[in-house]
Amino acid sequence: MRIVHILTRLLRAGSEENTLLTCAGQIEQGHEVFLLYGHDSAPEQHRHALPELRFITVPALTREVRPIRDASAFLQIRSVLKRLSPDVVHTHQSKAGIVGRFAAAAAGVPLVVHGVHILSFLGESGTKKAAYLAAERAAARMTDAFIHVSEGMKDACLEHGVGVDRPHYVVRSGFDLRRFAEAVPPDDWREILELDEGEDKPPVVLMLSALEPRKNHLSLLDNLQPALDRFPRAKIIFAGEGHMREQIAAKIAEMGLQKQVRLLGYREDPDRLIALSDVCVHCSDREGLPRSVLQFLAGGRPTVLFRLPGIDEIIRNGQSGVIVPHGDWAALVRALSELLADPAARAQLASGALGTDLGRWDSGLMASETLAVYREIAGGTRRRSGVA
Repeated sequence: MRIVHILTRLLRAGSEENTLLTCAGQIEQGHEVFLLYGHDSAPEQHRHALPELRFITVPALTREVRPIRDASAFLQIRSVLKRLSPDVVHTHQSKAGIVGRFAAAAAGVPLVVHGVHILSFLGESGTKKAAYLAAERAAARMTDAFIHVSEGMKDACLEHGVGVDRPHYVVRSGFDLRRFAEAVPPDDWREILELDEGEDKPPVVLMLSALEPRKNHLSLLDNLQPALDRFPRAKIIFAGEGHMREQIAAKIAEMGLQKQVRLLGYREDPDRLIALSDVCVHCSDREGLPRSVLQFLAGGRPTVLFRLPGIDEIIRNGQSGVIVPHGDWAALVRALSELLADPAARAQLASGALGTDLGRWDSGLMASETLAVYREIAGGTRRRSGVA
């Protein structure tokens, strides 16, 4: 098959990792795979890692709603798809999902699939939510099947009337489980924590996520002071990259937390950072199913996080992590402090994390299951309306 994946942006976040692993698996199984992506991207390292993947930039494709640019992106994608004449187009992320599906339908692509990593209307209200929902429902008519990263995303999609007459599948966002289970702290851990030779390791809290608004780094900093006052030697690690880096760095400096909060940027060894940590934290506004939380579990680390749709699929509250009501910062910081103060409680949650069955998230299954969806839909009755 000739397969085209479309991403809004190609950076270093969970949906990009998921898509690239899917592409790699499909290439390994003998398929010709292309990846289209918008202008807010950094493809260089991915080109090196996946030389057989065909990368194509769509300059007009942006994350923000820009009607003129969006129309231009539609035309650019349609032109590329007409030239490539793929068997399947598989869109990812919200903006690429909308523009890409309309372009694929207009180009006469036989099979159009949308990968739901997150839903743009969740966490929104009023006019903004109504606009996002209208766009998703319209694009659903151009879609032959949906592939969700979690049962929670599938349920939310159907509950909001998106693609209710289309088939919906769940394919977990896979990764290398063994890599995280067997990881050891990085060789430069003293430099990471800014410790003198011979100084004891302090308590370490890790947040592993892209530096973007919905991940809530700034809000965490605003609410973290009680825990930092109680544990003055504790180190908070922010690992990840994104367009909010300067804002987060300025906030850390403004609060005088440069010694306690370490802003590492992107690292190639998230598994080893998890091995260095004592407690992990996740405080995003919206997620499909957080890859970082799955990685925390695979690495055997307790996690404190907000309740998200479908999070009970992977975290058992009080057994492998601590789930607090969404937006309850006092509860989140209190839970974090209690775990830092209680090694026995951390050990119990760590044991529960290690005992979590993550077999469905093995990266080896993801590409095969996705291809199976393509074949099943291609072999069935065409369900799109309004497409010749």
